[in-house]
Amino acid sequence: MNWGKEPNTSMTREDVISKVRKLLELSKSSNENEAALAAAKAREMLSRYNLTLADLPAGEMRGALDVVECSADQGKTIRHWVKGLFIHVAAGFECEPLIRRRNGDNPLLTFIGTAADANVAKFVFQFLYCELNRLVDEALPQLKKENRGWSAASLRYAYLDGAVLRIGQRYREETQTIRRNEQQTCTDLMVVKQDMIRDYMAGAFPHLRREYSRRRLVSARAFERGYQDAGDIDIRRTPHAEGREQFLESA
Repeated sequence: MNWGKEPNTSMTREDVISKVRKLLELSKSSNENEAALAAAKAREMLSRYNLTLADLPAGEMRGALDVVECSADQGKTIRHWVKGLFIHVAAGFECEPLIRRRNGDNPLLTFIGTAADANVAKFVFQFLYCELNRLVDEALPQLKKENRGWSAASLRYAYLDGAVLRIGQRYREETQTIRRNEQQTCTDLMVVKQDMIRDYMAGAFPHLRREYSRRRLVSARAFERGYQDAGDIDIRRTPHAEGREQFLESA
């Protein structure tokens, strides 16, 4: 195995696994920022040293893969594009998406998965939500000039629908590549994760119903602009915090 090296540092396979194990424990923290940072750092180290969670000793795999819920509150109304983004990010990080409707309160968009997956999925979802709103705000003036017959709201949502479609395609393409590369080494890991999440869902949410979206007419130009712009967005964004980096490095 060709190990990567930190500046002025050499780590053995056992060193890396030990550090990842500690980071996964930190990813279960009740502090959401700390948990997301630890989960992202664990993913980063595994990728850097050409490892996966399947490289953990078999007896520790389940202990490192506790199923958790990470929820985001995006307001009272969940738009079509927000729901689509939520579903695509959940799939991209091997989580189950669940919309929790609550009487009198805003619905919660909940990622259900391992701590290392769900914490990062929530962070990435919130990043993409903000990034897409920023991009559509920048594109809207030009879109209104080019599409005189459409309202600003219609153009906005057409752009966002196109962007979300592209993001979903990119996650599927990446997942297919990952599966091809890891199908020999990660079969046991995938089975364990899927079984744990399925058992958790069956126990915690025995009565679920599907939600369906209605088709609607959108501006092709605005949709295409959103689709193109989403091709360059970082869909694997990881959390960073200057004050926490040293803490995580010493884990």
